[in-house]
Amino acid sequence: MKLLEHKQCAVQFESDEGVVMIDRVPTIDEFRPVTLRVLADGEVRSFSQLCAAAAKHLQLSETAMEERVPSGQPRYHNRMNWACSGLVKSGLLERPKRGMYRITEDGLAVDARGLTAYSEKDMLEWQRWREYQDEIAERKSAESRQPDSVSVEADFDPTEQAIELTRIHNASIETELRGKLQEGTPAFFEKAVVDLLWAMGYGGPHGEREHLGKSGDGGIDGVIRQDALGLNKVYIQAKRYADSNHVGRPAIQQFFGSLSSRGADRGVFITTSRFSEEAKREAEVYKTIILIDGIRLTKLMLEYKVGVEGARF
Repeated sequence: MKLLEHKQCAVQFESDEGVVMIDRVPTIDEFRPVTLRVLADGEVRSFSQLCAAAAKHLQLSETAMEERVPSGQPRYHNRMNWACSGLVKSGLLERPKRGMYRITEDGLAVDARGLTAYSEKDMLEWQRWREYQDEIAERKSAESRQPDSVSVEADFDPTEQAIELTRIHNASIETELRGKLQEGTPAFFEKAVVDLLWAMGYGGPHGEREHLGKSGDGGIDGVIRQDALGLNKVYIQAKRYADSNHVGRPAIQQFFGSLSSRGADRGVFITTSRFSEEAKREAEVYKTIILIDGIRLTKLMLEYKVGVEGARF
């Protein structure tokens, strides 16, 4: 492998002939095309196997491989992890099972370009990456924070960078969690939302929770009894919808009908997607139904540690 150029921000190679040791750890942008290259044979590899193959392909020196981040993790492993994460979110890699990676057809197309770097801006050519970035931006906006972010690679104050990386990490976890909920079974999702409301304290000290979600339950997927006698109840409806399928006004009307038939005065309607504007207005008219969309749902699940736990600064 012949080194053609060795700059602070780029490493270029002519072929796999010869041995040129690289004494610095490539950037995340540089690791992305290398990751695609070593997976271009279509084989499924674990993350450790992928790191070893990338290091061999790049001919990283012992010095480069021994470099560590503050947590003690090898720096090239850390950057490979970021690279793989972005490639998966873009649809260029897939994970057939936990901790395993395989290249996709789109990934092969990018690999065929012979790139030496592939940035987050470059990945905006892929719809899945654009949608992911839009959701991250929405989550940040919901926090009423400044929109400007701190680059992972930039030379910023360590405290500012740590706070920003924590925000990015948690937003990423929330976004991935929403995808997992959409991919799971209806029963899994229904139980998760019941567990969430319970974790939020709706059951009180003497309450009970029950997952329903069966035919004949009138669209009620769960109920939380807030006292020992079950006099006060919160009814739950959970819709595991894809992003393209928003909850509309008729679904809210049906849920209100189910509540009314039970003499209930409070209900929570939860979805993995969104509510239409008509659905939101309908819920406001009834004043007894709380709406929780996919963005808020996964934020609450992270906050109350239901099935997931985020990073802390």
